[in-house]
Amino acid sequence: SPSSSSSSSTFLWLSVVFLLVVLFSSARVNAETEEKGKLPKSPEQLAEWIVTDFPQASACVLLLHSKGQSGCFGEISKVPLRYFSSASADEDESKPSVVIVRENEVAAFFEKLADESETSFVKGLKGALIVRSGDGSSDDEGRAPPHFSPAARFPHANFAPYANKKYAWNPMGLDLIKTDRALPPMYVLGEKESEDFRKVGQWNERKGYKYPQYVADLNTQMLASKDKNSFECLDKSNCLPLGGYSVLSTLPSTQTQSQYAAEKKGDAPKECVLVLAQTGNSNVFHGLNKGAESSLSGLIASAAAYEVIAKAFAASSASAPKRNLLFGFVGNEGYGLAGSRRMVHALNSNANAVGKCSWDDVSYVVEVGSVGLAREAKDFFLHMTSDSQPSNASVFDFFQTAAKNSEGGIAVHEPSGTPGIPPSSLMSFQDVVLDGDQEVKKSIPGSVFTDFNQTLRNKYLSSYMDDGKNVNMPSILAASELIARALYMVAHNSSAEPLDIDRKSLNATVYGLAECLFTSDPGMQCSLVQQVTDSYLSDVSLYPGVMPFPIKNEQNPNDKTDFVRFVWNFLATRSEGLPKLDELADAVPCNYPSGKLKCPGKNEVCARWRSKEKGSNGRCVNATVEYVPAWSQLLTYDIQSGKWNVNGTADTIEDEIWTESYWPVYTPSASVYLTEGYAYEMVLFFAGLGSTLVWFGLMRRANSHIAKQMKQW
Repeated sequence: SPSSSSSSSTFLWLSVVFLLVVLFSSARVNAETEEKGKLPKSPEQLAEWIVTDFPQASACVLLLHSKGQSGCFGEISKVPLRYFSSASADEDESKPSVVIVRENEVAAFFEKLADESETSFVKGLKGALIVRSGDGSSDDEGRAPPHFSPAARFPHANFAPYANKKYAWNPMGLDLIKTDRALPPMYVLGEKESEDFRKVGQWNERKGYKYPQYVADLNTQMLASKDKNSFECLDKSNCLPLGGYSVLSTLPSTQTQSQYAAEKKGDAPKECVLVLAQTGNSNVFHGLNKGAESSLSGLIASAAAYEVIAKAFAASSASAPKRNLLFGFVGNEGYGLAGSRRMVHALNSNANAVGKCSWDDVSYVVEVGSVGLAREAKDFFLHMTSDSQPSNASVFDFFQTAAKNSEGGIAVHEPSGTPGIPPSSLMSFQDVVLDGDQEVKKSIPGSVFTDFNQTLRNKYLSSYMDDGKNVNMPSILAASELIARALYMVAHNSSAEPLDIDRKSLNATVYGLAECLFTSDPGMQCSLVQQVTDSYLSDVSLYPGVMPFPIKNEQNPNDKTDFVRFVWNFLATRSEGLPKLDELADAVPCNYPSGKLKCPGKNEVCARWRSKEKGSNGRCVNATVEYVPAWSQLLTYDIQSGKWNVNGTADTIEDEIWTESYWPVYTPSASVYLTEGYAYEMVLFFAGLGSTLVWFGLMRRANSHIAKQMKQW
């Protein structure tokens, strides 16, 4: 019949279309196999060739603060991949794309992203995948850019104790850490992932960015994406505050002070000098938050100096110091100087003096800043506050004398042409409002020891590129010796007090700490970490993490990061100044507070406990060492509602109150895959739909025809 003929022809036409689509798709798969040079051995391998996931990629996620949003959020699907260089050269920059950013292009990419006049580029940008350095090919793909700093030109300028808030300590800063707007989804690929991913970018480039090409699905959905700031997201339980801990320890130890008293060398001093080093850093990609030059260089130099001074204090020939040295390794500093501001609050709480020192006991602050890039590993600078010239002059003299007594022709200079102290934890100790009286502000004089004069030598501040390749180890070694000598003089308030340093031991400590903190292999699996604590991690991250709720016992190590626990145990096991750590094996065993076996001595703490070993493998040591919370004291936790609250409003508080958004399960995620494009998929869809409808019609006709035939029987 005519209708039957029409249906048959329609079915035939749709079948031909469907067959052509299948053949075209097969041709694309064949092209892919030709690209690989071989055929897939299994369906799984074929899927790997066409779809690529990035489980090791580090995502930029959404953070919030008291004034707005920062970081990234969003979800995109099937957006074409283009090299950043191609997207920038295109006349129509607003064309939707996920840009592939070679590592040598990272600075240029973020500069364009930060430029508010680049509205066309920002409008078309749906996401970014940053490819790590390759083999240094002819196109310079393997080279890092000469500079890349997402930090502000003046980090933490709002806490500066002087009027010039526009001074450019970090001239190359892009001001992408504390922003009032979030960025689209962005990921830094792992090194192995980057190596495999280059073929994807090259495929699209050779195809002229025409289909068939690779597209990306990026997912960084954030529950707090609609919240304006930390106050809103905390109220809606869409985020958690950034937390972390600082670690403090006092020298000389209680045992050493008892030894001085027994030998009638002097009474225990009341006056304290606070020695600071940062253990916190900010980063757009906080999974890669290393901070090698900005934070870890000062930490390593300070920790090594701590060990040297502890041994010197414990030596039988040592005279009693006139000042305690309170070492503070400050966490969560990259996010509004939260750790040092909390430390000020703790010192001002006389009922809870830190390390036997209260605010009134601290006469001076010495901060060890970035020291890993000193010119020729010789030239250092001491930036001083202007409120106490006699103290500054005395401390500066001690540092100059220490430089003369150190090896290698080291020099300490007084900075010139700067408005005051650089961005540092010391800022938190200036113009402090005590006892809630806004009219009464007090400051503690101090200085910041650094490797720079007028501007930072670190070209990668707050960048994932601030890693072990960005420091000069001889510079850190020179700084550690100079700091140890200078602080020993400060403690005795005399430049005539000699300090004998075992340079071989100092060298081993500095390079040993660098191996643990700068590298991935061995990283935290190094012997220096494993002999005092345990960790299953490789890379160190200075990201403070979030606080679900505060624990009752702040000294319990179970909620601390492996890195913070290592710092605590390193200080505790060195506090007594033992010549060799092997001597701890004979100390009293313990496992508290992880277990119930406490140390018998009043001034003893349980150090070196490791979960990998059975039994009470910790050892009791005489040390004044403790954890101090590194989040704002304005944060309070309501047990009944299970929510964090802020005592104040965005207009009335100075603390920045950084938080991290919650996100759904399986987020963040990133994958790329080969596709024929929207038009092809629509043809395929309608071809399949048409075939289905025709088959459905034919089956109904066949069923009707069979039913009629059955009735005739």
